[in-house]
Amino acid sequence: MLRLRHLAWPAVLTAAAVMAAGAPAYAHHRGGSEPTLPYAQPATPPKRGCTTVANPTAPTGSTPAVEVIYAWHDGDGNHYEESVEQIARIVDRIDWLIDESTNYDQHLKLSCRYADNGTYADYAHALVVPEKIEAGANPYTASSTVRSDLIGTGYDDSNRYYLVFTDFESDSDAYQCPTTGGNPVTGHCSAVVELWDSGVAGHEFSHVLGAGHAWSGESGGAYYADIMYGWWDYWMADQDFNTYYDPSETTASFYIDPYPSTTTANIARHPALTTPTCCDTGFSNDLLTAQERTAEATAPGTAPTGFTFTGSGSSMAVTPACGVTGVSCTYYDGRRSIQVSVGGAAQAYLAVSRRPAVTVGLTYKFFARLRSDSAKNARLELGWYNSGGTLLSTSTSTDIALTTGWEERAFQATAPTGAATVRLRVTTPTGQGTFTYQVDSLLLNTCNPTCRPGV
Repeated sequence: MLRLRHLAWPAVLTAAAVMAAGAPAYAHHRGGSEPTLPYAQPATPPKRGCTTVANPTAPTGSTPAVEVIYAWHDGDGNHYEESVEQIARIVDRIDWLIDESTNYDQHLKLSCRYADNGTYADYAHALVVPEKIEAGANPYTASSTVRSDLIGTGYDDSNRYYLVFTDFESDSDAYQCPTTGGNPVTGHCSAVVELWDSGVAGHEFSHVLGAGHAWSGESGGAYYADIMYGWWDYWMADQDFNTYYDPSETTASFYIDPYPSTTTANIARHPALTTPTCCDTGFSNDLLTAQERTAEATAPGTAPTGFTFTGSGSSMAVTPACGVTGVSCTYYDGRRSIQVSVGGAAQAYLAVSRRPAVTVGLTYKFFARLRSDSAKNARLELGWYNSGGTLLSTSTSTDIALTTGWEERAFQATAPTGAATVRLRVTTPTGQGTFTYQVDSLLLNTCNPTCRPGV
């Protein structure tokens, strides 16, 4: 039976400390279940290769990079030779995970001890550094002990981000270092992983890069599919482009922790990653700006920048503040969302003001997270315009039953002949009376070659 252990920042930000309750000390080659959604990873991922070569404990002058460590102690023994290629392939899968999450080419910068001879075995040995944890002991060695040993050995360089695979029972957790090396608490940026698969390791290392968990308001609502929620399931770095990772708009920043933290980051510009370059084939893409996805740049209670509204007797606003300056009462992620108050006989329409460009014959998928305290219905619309700004036609979803959760809703349609831009709208059928609903995490995906899954 698996157990989750959550340790709060500033001590440790944990994704999932996973261990078998009551089990004896682990043997080497512990493997988890590789994530299979939204599609399976390759059995043999592309070799990432070394970005830089440097002394592991003194990489002075070297580019910021990821340092991979195999940690062992006398209790379970040293199984480096049996484990080194397994660990290298997991790291390669994490790199593949990041790159394939979006239609941007972006990769990990990996540090190696020496330049490999071109074989995979030599690359793995150059990449993965063995280190004995002198204070380690069976049946369990805390991640804090692992970190203390590594820091004492010299693995505390400010331009290194450490990914540590423990060959003994330990925690799986991480310290956030969203911009530079040198965590403010420990002076050491690392993820410690005791379950060896790219789901757990990728999840934890995403924390090191700055990713937090998705959340649904400060009161702690339900989580939905996201690697920072489920390491066993969806592996993509951020399918919504809005919680911490946006390679399409690297100037954008996102809150990475619940209030009262004010720390913001965008993993896409992290120094341990290469500069994102558009465009390649990836799982997700987006045609909206950060503000159109999040409404974060507008104060609570005011009109949201980038949106328009029509509907006599109805109105829209950024969700009202809830006793904390700058924080809205209800949102899926970040600090705020858009609230629509429906009233009167006229149909209410919330629209993205800007109409993104489209290509005739391509299919587009509009995503939004919707919730309401009332059991009402909403619809998603794509309105197709020609180059002269004339509305050609409108594609509208069937009724969407709103709930109190932040389920993601989606609707897709193909751009008709003559279409040059598309208008995105959320609407509510008439005759439902007076109520309010909230909108967050909008996304417009080009289905090229396929659409991202969604309800």
